[in-house]
Amino acid sequence: MVPYYLENHLKNIRKSKDRVTAILTSSAGNTKLDIFYYGEIIVSKGTPFITDGKFPCLIVAKDPISGEEFTVFDGAKHGYDAMFCNEYADAPSRSLVKYEKYSGEIQIRLWYSIDYEEEKECYDFEGNKVKLMYGFMDWEEAKSIGFDWISLKFVSQRKEFFEMELA
Repeated sequence: MVPYYLENHLKNIRKSKDRVTAILTSSAGNTKLDIFYYGEIIVSKGTPFITDGKFPCLIVAKDPISGEEFTVFDGAKHGYDAMFCNEYADAPSRSLVKYEKYSGEIQIRLWYSIDYEEEKECYDFEGNKVKLMYGFMDWEEAKSIGFDWISLKFVSQRKEFFEMELA
């Protein structure tokens, strides 16, 4: 399973029972990307690490050649807690800042340890749409963004610059 909104932005996808690992890519096939984010930076072991700010973090990748931008992670919408536990309706638009330390090929890892099918009766539905904190969404799409852990790293640097538990 991969997040529906990233289906056209992943290559070299490796899946296991509860984990997905892939490389981010633009629609044009470029993998050398710049990162823009909303959040705070904490330096850990010499690497600037993106964390939540006053509001949940937002991470966007940009292809410097084509100019295409796409959302990689939105802490107000993606992950179990944002979908079913925490409401961020009052979050203002979050201004993005360029991550200056590195750019290039980015590996994304997602963990899916929640068995949504086993817990399906615990959720509210209207037809095949499940109720989330911010509205209704198709059940399969919701499961695809209901990961409970995410990490991002620049492949050439072998350093994670973002990691978050989401449940």
